Amino acid sequence: MGIQDIHKREIDEEDGTHVRGMQSEATRRGQLAVVLTQVVSYALMIGLVGGLGALTQAGAIASITLSALAVLAVVIAWPFANGVTQTVFARALAVIVYVVAVAFNISDGFPVSDKAFTRWSWFLILAFLTIVVVSFGHQMWRKDRSHLIVSMSTGLIVSACALGSSCWLFLPSLMHDLLSAPDDGAWVAALVLVALIALGVLLVIASGSWWNEIDGPSPYSWLGMGVMPVMLLGYVVYVAAFVAHLTL
Repeated sequence: MGIQDIHKREIDEEDGTHVRGMQSEATRRGQLAVVLTQVVSYALMIGLVGGLGALTQAGAIASITLSALAVLAVVIAWPFANGVTQTVFARALAVIVYVVAVAFNISDGFPVSDKAFTRWSWFLILAFLTIVVVSFGHQMWRKDRSHLIVSMSTGLIVSACALGSSCWLFLPSLMHDLLSAPDDGAWVAALVLVALIALGVLLVIASGSWWNEIDGPSPYSWLGMGVMPVMLLGYVVYVAAFVAHLTL
């Protein structure tokens, strides 16, 4: 009996080691896919907007299209493991937030004016408050309030990412101001650019740990996790565009 137990334990350990090895390899592949998704997203956004023209209708349409695709990627390649009801609500809320934000943004016309930046600041504050209230109200409406904090935080994160994705609509204005910066404002343009790159790199690093915390990711969840840091960087793009618009 003792020999059989030892043999069984050796088999289990071999199987366990093999499974853990496979999981580790899958995790590494997922991390690489998350990073590559971000790099490709930045390249597409900057390349298309810059190639079509920073202050042209085509450039503005490109920023809207790509930011909308990011929201669509999160909705389809859902990176979180939630119940069906919470998942549907969080996805629907994210789409609604993005659509309303884009509609509000483009209502100011093109190109972006001083008034547009100020109005957008107030809109972000009101949008955040609305997202929190709606998400909390939905959780209170549920009969089964198990995993309350997890469910609510998921909805808040995805909606916040969708709102951040709409901030990428200020990229054409940012690119125009940076490229046309006068000589005495070159240091401001350089500082803004360095800050953007640094924060983008930090999000790339953070996304790796976020991916490791996902329990049982779906086959395409790397795509949703990959675009989320890009969407969050949209807030920084808006702030950078505001700073560049005021100083350059």
